[in-house]
Amino acid sequence: MYSVVIPVYQAKDTLTRCVQSWLSQTESDLELILVDDGSSDGSETLCDELQKKDSRIRTVHQKNTGVSAARNAGIEAAEGDFLLFTDSDDYVAADYLAKMAKLQKETDSDLVLCGFHHLYEGADILKLPEKIKETKLLALSEEFLSLYEKSFLNMPWNKLYKRALMGRFDTSLSLGEDLLFNLDYLRRCERIAVLSEALCYYIQEEQKVTLSSKKRKNRQMLSQKICQATEDFYKEHWGNTSSMEGAVARIFTRYMNEVMDECEKLPKDKTLTYQEKLQVIENYAKDFWVQTRGDSAVFLYLDYRILWYFLKRKQVRMVYLLCVLRTFVVDILHRIRRRAK
Repeated sequence: MYSVVIPVYQAKDTLTRCVQSWLSQTESDLELILVDDGSSDGSETLCDELQKKDSRIRTVHQKNTGVSAARNAGIEAAEGDFLLFTDSDDYVAADYLAKMAKLQKETDSDLVLCGFHHLYEGADILKLPEKIKETKLLALSEEFLSLYEKSFLNMPWNKLYKRALMGRFDTSLSLGEDLLFNLDYLRRCERIAVLSEALCYYIQEEQKVTLSSKKRKNRQMLSQKICQATEDFYKEHWGNTSSMEGAVARIFTRYMNEVMDECEKLPKDKTLTYQEKLQVIENYAKDFWVQTRGDSAVFLYLDYRILWYFLKRKQVRMVYLLCVLRTFVVDILHRIRRRAK
């Protein structure tokens, strides 16, 4: 049997769609575990109503302690041999489970992952991983880096796990806990398989761009922790390879991407004055890792490469101006996309 864990918090408007996408699966040997994480918008009642309509649904209620705690509660309640996750505002294709289960059986893999649709601002952005022919983890050093760089390892909701191998999510973290969970799980894996199809629908609302100074500092610290953990994982499995230096640089790039992302969000942050925004950029420019390792980053996007040129020279005002221009262009593209729908 396959257990599907769905954390639920203030999701009254989207939960039914999510649950229905699972009840409509062509593979029917499943149970849905709805973990109500202290909702107060009616989601808690909706979970119970859905449970009454289908015997495959079970509901767990708990105080609001966060998505990681909700997922952990779902793991504890699960009875299936295999486990999957979905967020309550997302949904899956009707043949998602059948195709994931088929690939798992064919390859005898401990982990199966697939691509997804990234639905954002009226756009359907297709995210497809490359198909992996070899399934033994120790033979997949390059494939691991590619999956990491393209963010296919970050989340739990595009994966099929063996319940017997699962650890737990770190409830003390507010960033990167999903990736750390997956790295921990991979340590117990011998074989993985990749399905180069987009079978999940990940819906991203307009993100809040405001971070307090404390949260911003914590975010950098957590980003460093995630980067270090990933480098350690790579060294454990492939530390003797000749490409080690290049691999570490590619992993470190994610940390630099976090820095660039936060810089690019600053123009929309209404809680900071212009001078305070410049100070944030200056702090990033003075960051120890940025100073000592920044040039090793392998930027895939042109805007990041341009920002880095000025950031490493501590040309703070120019960095901010470029971020303003980028925000202006992105907003225009989003308006055009919405009108075209």
